[in-house]
Amino acid sequence: MKMYEIIEKLGRTERPAVSFVGAGGKTSCILELADDWAARGKRVLVTTTVHMERPEILGRTGWIDQPAENIRKALESPGVVIAGSGSETWEKIRGLSEAEYTEAASKAQAVLTEADGSRKFPVKVPGKNEPVIREDTTHILILAGASALGRPLDQVCHRLEYAKKILGPENRTLTGETLGQLLEKGYVEPLKEQYPGRKLAVILNQQDLLEEPEKMKRIIEARMSVPVFLHTREEKKKRIHLILLAAGFSRRFGENKLLYPIKGKSMYLWTMERLKKIQKEGLADSLVVVSQYEEILKEARRQGIFGVKNPHSERGISSSLQIGLEAARSFKGRDTEDYYMFFVADQPFLQKKTVENFLKDFRESGKRIGCMSYRKTPGNPVIFHNCFVSELMELQGDTGGKSVLKRHIDEVFFYETEDPGELEDWDTKKSTSTEK
Repeated sequence: MKMYEIIEKLGRTERPAVSFVGAGGKTSCILELADDWAARGKRVLVTTTVHMERPEILGRTGWIDQPAENIRKALESPGVVIAGSGSETWEKIRGLSEAEYTEAASKAQAVLTEADGSRKFPVKVPGKNEPVIREDTTHILILAGASALGRPLDQVCHRLEYAKKILGPENRTLTGETLGQLLEKGYVEPLKEQYPGRKLAVILNQQDLLEEPEKMKRIIEARMSVPVFLHTREEKKKRIHLILLAAGFSRRFGENKLLYPIKGKSMYLWTMERLKKIQKEGLADSLVVVSQYEEILKEARRQGIFGVKNPHSERGISSSLQIGLEAARSFKGRDTEDYYMFFVADQPFLQKKTVENFLKDFRESGKRIGCMSYRKTPGNPVIFHNCFVSELMELQGDTGGKSVLKRHIDEVFFYETEDPGELEDWDTKKSTSTEK
């Protein structure tokens, strides 16, 4: 069942203010509901009373550390506005002050609040002073992830000490019965007492992991005094956008190296045509070429490739990177997870198969940044998850994406190539007797 359908079942008020507590997918459920309501013309405020992921990491625009007036103005038209204040760590945001919240929420037709922290565990039992729920809340949705079922409690439960106060000290396997008991005693009973009149429900998320989801729902619901709903969020489609940077000045080369012939073909064409084949075969979703040279842009257009001019190449590679990124973002889908992969046009021996293998292994790695390397030395191309767009757009001068890569080294997947020649930049003329 979709999130908006769950709210309809519970009874939607004129101005719903929904607090999401528990564990196992609160943020994704919030964004799903927010997007559905925004698509229906509503002005939706998304915020937190604890911590939530920074909007950029979610692939969203946010109003962080903004005056309440700016947030209120953003809510004057339909859409989703994520608002909060900066946290001690860049990856997270905190909630608005009471005054900021009151002013901002006055323009919203719906408010969705992440009101509980779970440290990425699929199940939680709240501790003292948890969850943190505002008085204007109309609905409280208690989430749990189906991935926790059938596993030892100490592996899946946040605030384990409070869970053991309910179930006993032994470390038992989490079943539908024990999950229902934990949620009823840990959340439902205290919330009914503290927030009478609110609409409460439990959502068992990740129902696709269950062999018999309806049976599990009945088992959990038998232990509870509120309804239980099953929910699965469709996985976001991952989209790859290729960006070829072909705007350099070739100062050390002695002439425009990108037009220099290699085996009868201009240098830039070797990479551009390989990338076009990768896109045509469905391994990438878009291709953008950035150049200051009309000859390159004309050829890109002739081949049906989106070419954009960089009128400020003298500002360094950061300008080309950002122009290409802005163009590629126009291909972003409504509900997609987007990655931007940057190539340089002076690597004519970079092979199509190498790029394909890199993309395959990068997808499987689960990392959010990737680069090709030789003996652990980073090279080009480099790929970034959408959450790093804001950092890339802040680069200046001749500083490229590798500076962002180095700031997030734990996020990086390195794909080792066997042939260093594939990654070699042509800054000076070389022998071209052998095409690799």
